[in-house]
Amino acid sequence: MNRKLILFVVFAFVFVTILAIIQIAANISFEIIALPQLAPALAYLAIILLFKDLYKPIIININKIVLIKAFIAIIFPLILFTLSYFTGKLIGIDVEIKSNLFSIITATLLGFTIGAITEEIGWRSFFQPTLEQKHSVIISSIIVGLIWGLWHIGHFGNGILFMLVFLVFTISCSIIIAYLLKDTKYNLIISSLFHLSINISFAVFFAGGFGNIKLFLINSIVWLLAAILTIIFGRKYYFVKAK
Repeated sequence: MNRKLILFVVFAFVFVTILAIIQIAANISFEIIALPQLAPALAYLAIILLFKDLYKPIIININKIVLIKAFIAIIFPLILFTLSYFTGKLIGIDVEIKSNLFSIITATLLGFTIGAITEEIGWRSFFQPTLEQKHSVIISSIIVGLIWGLWHIGHFGNGILFMLVFLVFTISCSIIIAYLLKDTKYNLIISSLFHLSINISFAVFFAGGFGNIKLFLINSIVWLLAAILTIIFGRKYYFVKAK
């Protein structure tokens, strides 16, 4: 990464810290909105104010391909989380889904949607395509996934083992999202719906938090396997050298 992109990453970490402090100080419920999720969009805004040559248009358009991929973006994470859940049940892990799912989802849907959009403005509408100007899609996806995972600084409180497993998850997600965004000019609708589906899945399958490290490990392995299969299927896309 060049110094400008490193500065974007620094901004993202600084803003997430400031917004987390504001959220806690103002006693704003994370069920309403997670202010730290605004950080990547704010970092993008800050970086283009400093370096106008880094401006990337935020693409929001609808056509047949976008609609199909938007549907996949919603369904695919739910399928993988469901597969992880039942795999955990099958091997004897004590996991249960909350009975009040509808109230959980409706209470958090608006905040989840805003958070997904503002994160993806930074991560996939700006950071990913800018990296791809010098790196292949696979390298760019891994970098974005790694920084995206580390950026969740609150998760460090769950321990180093959890963070390692979480990074496997975020890198795998990043790789899969990249392929879904192929030939869409990094359409914000697709990446935001994928991110929203992940957030909803967490609310459904990890409503009690991330204390069940075994289930989260299974979830990360399932996502990693899905990412590997996606790489094999789309290898010509992932390993094309940057122009």
